[in-house]
Amino acid sequence: MFSPIEIKKHEFSRAMRGYDTVEVRAFLESVAAEIEKLQESVRSQSGEIERLRIELASYQRMEQNMREAMVNAQETLRDAREGARRDADLMHREAEVIAERIVNDARKRSEDIRREVETLSIRRDNLIRKLKALLRSELELIDLLAEEEPAVEAKALAENTVQREKSPLPIIPKAASDSGIRASAQRPS
Repeated sequence: MFSPIEIKKHEFSRAMRGYDTVEVRAFLESVAAEIEKLQESVRSQSGEIERLRIELASYQRMEQNMREAMVNAQETLRDAREGARRDADLMHREAEVIAERIVNDARKRSEDIRREVETLSIRRDNLIRKLKALLRSELELIDLLAEEEPAVEAKALAENTVQREKSPLPIIPKAASDSGIRASAQRPS
């Protein structure tokens, strides 16, 4: 490509019936001016293109960074969801274990209480049986004593009579002597 200066200074060879040199020179001057404008425009546009390329590269880097950030954010969100799900599952399993332990403890305690109630019921039944047997035995003893008391008193009187005859001191019947001792202990002397 020719520069505007080369176009302006270009010399054509002379021929006999050639072109009008003034007209050729004017045309070359106008072509040179036009090419100079075009070259200036190209330089200006080249600078603008370079600036736009730099700006585009910057935007492309920003776009890449934003894509990476979005991917990272999505991965972080996915990880957070998975972590939350794992934590929820873990808490759920722990709650189930605790609930099962509580239920098992309650069942064990219930079984212990049931056995204790059975033991106490058996002990109560044994105690009632023993008390009934004791009361029967005591009632039998009372009945026996009630039947024997007149016979014992009569026998004691008979023994006292025999002893009085033998002894110069007064003899107190045994049943009467117990009550007499108590009565004399209570009487002032």
